Amino acid sequence: MVDYLSFESHNTSSNTTDMIMYTSGKSLHLCPLKKTLNMLPKLSHIDKIDLKDDNKKSSLNQNESEEEEEESEQIMAKFKDRPGKKSEKKKMQEMVKQRAMEPWINLSFVPNGHYYSREELDKFLLPKSDTIDEKDPDLSITKIEKEVINENINAIRARQLSRNEIKSYPLEKKIKILLFNAKMISTKMLMNLLHKCGMPTDESVTTILTHLKEIAVLVRGNWIIKSEELYPDNTISSHFGLSFEVMRLLRDYIIHLLDSNQIVNRKNIGKMFNAPPEEVKDVLTSVAVLDDKKMWKLLITNNDGFLETVDNYNEICKEQSDWWATRVKQINTWLEQKPKKNSI
Repeated sequence: MVDYLSFESHNTSSNTTDMIMYTSGKSLHLCPLKKTLNMLPKLSHIDKIDLKDDNKKSSLNQNESEEEEEESEQIMAKFKDRPGKKSEKKKMQEMVKQRAMEPWINLSFVPNGHYYSREELDKFLLPKSDTIDEKDPDLSITKIEKEVINENINAIRARQLSRNEIKSYPLEKKIKILLFNAKMISTKMLMNLLHKCGMPTDESVTTILTHLKEIAVLVRGNWIIKSEELYPDNTISSHFGLSFEVMRLLRDYIIHLLDSNQIVNRKNIGKMFNAPPEEVKDVLTSVAVLDDKKMWKLLITNNDGFLETVDNYNEICKEQSDWWATRVKQINTWLEQKPKKNSI
């Protein structure tokens, strides 16, 4: 009787990289293995001498010596093919041919969350069949259009859309999706992206600016999505559940500081708005980056001058400056009247 088993690990040397693959639904995950170990049974305890079996071993040794004296005969072993082996070979050959016929997919590495990452991910998915009801094709098209128009586009949903999917949305939704992804963008760059996403070349700049003023604010000649779009009504923050009103005030105050070249201190801002450091950092990364001196600055500090060529450029600048002046007054009033953190 063997009352226990032990295993000893051995390194396996190989020039290839072993990976674990996991598929779920439409996604495929590959995880490389840094090191592989081969676990072999260690049976050294079986070789221990048992005093009770000395007599049995001696008798066995005698029998073995007698068998060695007998002449050994050559035995020819033949193995029959198991049934169905030929059919299995045919199946394997067909499978190899099928794999050889499958087309290769050329992919480019794009970091997760980037604007073009979704486009690379869509290459793994099978193309959708554009089947339309033969009885009433117009009805199915209008249903799809209504669903696209009425769909609520948030920041997370915007990052999941590819360029081909953005083409199906109306102009206002296209602008919102691109603003969510770009965070801060110039008018010229936005128009170039809109043309790539299916906007007609003869689209009026006035129409684009009208939609922009509804969902974005102008900062140093570049557009940033409004805080009302990032933090809709009756929502809370992702980390500590701050109200949408506080998050809007916090973000607009940070944008005002960056626009006026004031120093942004995360700890001081967190104390002013009773906001944890994680919430302040999320707001900062939505509009700013750290420079070489570890100071926060806007994502884009210069403009390309395209907006200055528009006929009503001065009116737009006047509207935006008035809006910011009113907004800063609202923030200062809120900071003066807000209850203290330790007050009862």
